[in-house]
Amino acid sequence: ESQRPRLLGLLGFMSLVYRFAFVKSLRMVLRMKVLQVGGGLGVVLPATQLLVPSSDALGAGTLAGLGVGVVAVASSCSWYCERLVQELRLLGGGRLRVSTLTMWGHRRDRDYSLKEVEPTYPSSGPEADDAGRTFVPLHLPDHTFMLIHHPLNVRDAGSLQRLLCGLPPMRPVEAAPATSSSAPSSPAAASPPHTERRAAL
Repeated sequence: ESQRPRLLGLLGFMSLVYRFAFVKSLRMVLRMKVLQVGGGLGVVLPATQLLVPSSDALGAGTLAGLGVGVVAVASSCSWYCERLVQELRLLGGGRLRVSTLTMWGHRRDRDYSLKEVEPTYPSSGPEADDAGRTFVPLHLPDHTFMLIHHPLNVRDAGSLQRLLCGLPPMRPVEAAPATSSSAPSSPAAASPPHTERRAAL
């Protein structure tokens, strides 16, 4: 039994720190939005071509406006989806997995080294004005992600607080007392640069 924490660490411990409570509802809304934009474009575009002559400047302007509107809506959805964190997990080897949604409602995972996290708060903790913030930024090299700090979403408040303060999060593997029979730990190898993968939930 005393060897179990060490075994979990060797296998690659995964600890859930944060999960957006309404991720399924958000995924449904995104897919409905894509269908709405695509269906609206599919109806309006043929109707415009039938009602307005192709040589008419008004018709050309209408088609151009529709195209710009679709691109603007798609870009806005994509921008917000790529930055609103759906899930945070601590991985083995000092890694952090940040999961977001694509515009199509699919899951997108990015893996980072914990050393790449830029502190949101000082190591002493958030100031009084920041303690009650609902939207909390998570700064990483390629993106500034956004967390919705609410009890429904936070699964490990201690680890999340330490992560945002630039401190190593406490995990069960690290917090477990060492046994006399365990071998001394070797210095941790340098973590590889962040990786990215997409998976359907």
